[in-house]
Amino acid sequence: MFSFKPLIIGLTLATLSSSAFALTTIEQRDYDRLVSGDLTEVKKAAQSIVANNTNNAQVLDVLAEFVAQNYLHAPDYQLDTIAWACRALGETGNPRYRELLTSIVNSNAHKKVRKYAKRSLKSLPSTDASQYVVGSIDLKSIQKAPVTNGSSLTGDDKAMFDIASGNLIEIKMLAQKYTTSGIPSQQVGDTLAEYFAQNYKTGQQHQYDTLAWVCKGLATDKNGRYKALIEDAEENSPIRAVRKHCPDEIEGKGPYYQAGTVDLIEVEKQLQ
Repeated sequence: MFSFKPLIIGLTLATLSSSAFALTTIEQRDYDRLVSGDLTEVKKAAQSIVANNTNNAQVLDVLAEFVAQNYLHAPDYQLDTIAWACRALGETGNPRYRELLTSIVNSNAHKKVRKYAKRSLKSLPSTDASQYVVGSIDLKSIQKAPVTNGSSLTGDDKAMFDIASGNLIEIKMLAQKYTTSGIPSQQVGDTLAEYFAQNYKTGQQHQYDTLAWVCKGLATDKNGRYKALIEDAEENSPIRAVRKHCPDEIEGKGPYYQAGTVDLIEVEKQLQ
């Protein structure tokens, strides 16, 4: 667990509680991770912010405060997390974090941290913008806020919630797991298949790698339930990574999954 320095400016828990502002499901999950006090969770949040193109300042300000408090004297085990955090702040394209990243670049921080801060700084426009003020967020107070939105789910329910909510980093990790261990249930498989069906023709660049892994994961179904979907993606997806990683021949005579069978919005609503 990382340590937090005392802050001059302290906002009340009521103001900064995760329930005090409207966040999407993915943003809420990342927020909860950022305030968990766990480095692994902070890194996952930063990766998710990159993967999902998150640009909500209410989430990013928390990440910025974590970076501000830790970049200068970070121990070796913390460097990768801070590097990911710097990358996330840059890939938002939000000039709000330009001064913070500039300070990091010009500091005596570890070269890895300065390297990622410099890359991120180049990604930010030079337009005028209100800059994040270091110390504006009291991380100690936020850390006490309750965790919400599906965080208590486990097993298949958690997997379906993550898939239905479109959490790219979670979906990718699940797909990678299924590639080696198989899909745990038809419910989970169908939810994953519906996500794939809705995105393999229209997915954006930040989704390509995740979609490729999803196709590989679906292909492990022993009954070939997703055969028709996968073969159509292999032939017709405009995404090269998807066509490359979807096998062109899968054993199985059905019944095949029909796109639209699972209502992802309803799944998310029921499990939230």
